[in-house]
Amino acid sequence: MHGYVASVTNWRPRKRGLWLGIAVIAVILLTAGLITGLLAKAKAATKPVTVSLTFDDSNADQLPAEQTMKSLGLHGTFYTVSGWVNQPGYLTLANVQQIAADGNEIAGHTIQHPDLPTLAAGEQQREICNDRVNLINWGFQPTDFAYPFADADTNETLAKACGYNSARGLGDVRDPENQCPGCVYAETTPPPDPYYLRAPIEVDSTWTLAQMKAEVTNAQSHNGGWLILTYHHICSNIGASTCPADLSTTPAIFNAFATWLAGQASNGVTVKTVQQVIGGTFQPGTYVNPPAPAAAGVNALVNPSMVGTNPNTGFPTCYQPGGWGTNTVAWSTGTNVPPGSPAGAQSQTVTITGYSSGDAKLLPTLDLGACSPTVVPGNSYTVSVMYQSTAVSQFALYYRTANGSWFYWTSSPWFAAASTWTQATFTTPAVPAGANGVSFGLALIANGSLTTANYSFVLPASGGSGAAPGMAASRAVAGSSASVSQARGHVHSHLKLYIPGKGKLAERHSFPLPEWPGLYAKSPT
Repeated sequence: MHGYVASVTNWRPRKRGLWLGIAVIAVILLTAGLITGLLAKAKAATKPVTVSLTFDDSNADQLPAEQTMKSLGLHGTFYTVSGWVNQPGYLTLANVQQIAADGNEIAGHTIQHPDLPTLAAGEQQREICNDRVNLINWGFQPTDFAYPFADADTNETLAKACGYNSARGLGDVRDPENQCPGCVYAETTPPPDPYYLRAPIEVDSTWTLAQMKAEVTNAQSHNGGWLILTYHHICSNIGASTCPADLSTTPAIFNAFATWLAGQASNGVTVKTVQQVIGGTFQPGTYVNPPAPAAAGVNALVNPSMVGTNPNTGFPTCYQPGGWGTNTVAWSTGTNVPPGSPAGAQSQTVTITGYSSGDAKLLPTLDLGACSPTVVPGNSYTVSVMYQSTAVSQFALYYRTANGSWFYWTSSPWFAAASTWTQATFTTPAVPAGANGVSFGLALIANGSLTTANYSFVLPASGGSGAAPGMAASRAVAGSSASVSQARGHVHSHLKLYIPGKGKLAERHSFPLPEWPGLYAKSPT
């Protein structure tokens, strides 16, 4: 009985415990089901996102960021300005080759980073097509392009004609600066217009780490898609000339974002290059020649009398300021011109104060052929300018190579100060092998002022001494005129454009070439 009583006594608690256990398990299973359902709903609310990390302008401070990406197994697209490679402050060709070897995409971004719609069609072609040829000649296979200043206009068709499979813009996707509040949260795949890929405004110093992450998560929660992020400088000294606030983020923020991004694969985020998303076959390159050289005895300059003004720079059409060294420069345009000058002719005056070194001068624009005269290696040319000055001056000459790079060439003897209009003339040495263009300027090389007018660049006729400045017929740009070539009509321009002459000049326009081998000072973008 004892055993029986004990058995009866313990039966109820054991049975009750069993039912309690079953109930607990049921609650756990129910709760788990609810959680699973909530998680499933949350997961359903987010969509896959592909992120492309793109880098513009070949800035040297991008290299450490690329190494961070390499350590995380990430790859990006580097939109390369071929004319800036190997120049101070920019990536070397060896750097670009290493970036490619690490699995990144090398893409096109023009030779000199101009605002393309301000150029004549032929000059746009040379900037886009010949930049791509440069990259191909360096051993890369560029299939994608980015518009400088995100300014496309009619060159969408040129990008395709030059062999690219896509071209990236900026400012058509929502961003932390609220530049485009009604825009999409990400590009779609396939994109509606592969020759103007939609992307947020470029990353700058106002973007926080949280905002970079939010660009991704916001895209996830708004149907997913393709998020193309654009970086220019990765640098610590924000606000310095080499680290402009509107184009820079710090290594700390970039590295933290890249690390976070690399850990998002389980959340439906992948990182791909533009080429990996766009695809398409590699097309052969097409080189676009500069205009034919002017005939002997013909002034090869497009606008020798400086008629008209480029609205984007404030300087005469087809001319730009140049200079180097330590000095303070001021410019002004006037109608004080030599007697007999053509109607509408202008002069340009440069004034230097605080001179310590260098010079300042006006030059036919150092471009790929729309303004700078085409030359034949081995020929010697006669350059001349009418001038008035209070100080000594001399010609400085530059030559352009087939890949679009400009180099200092030579200088003339000095010209004395002149209170009345005087002609300065210089016959160049033989044009170096490999050169296809030349520009020049009469340079002020001391404190004082220099006024110039009626420029001339002539291949002398046999036995002749060249044409008088401003009097010979000048060449015209095929299919355009100097004034027409400056007209602009934007199809896409959502970026905060930095247009030279709108309050200030880009340094690369003010100081295009130092007096030693090397090219442009820092560009704004």
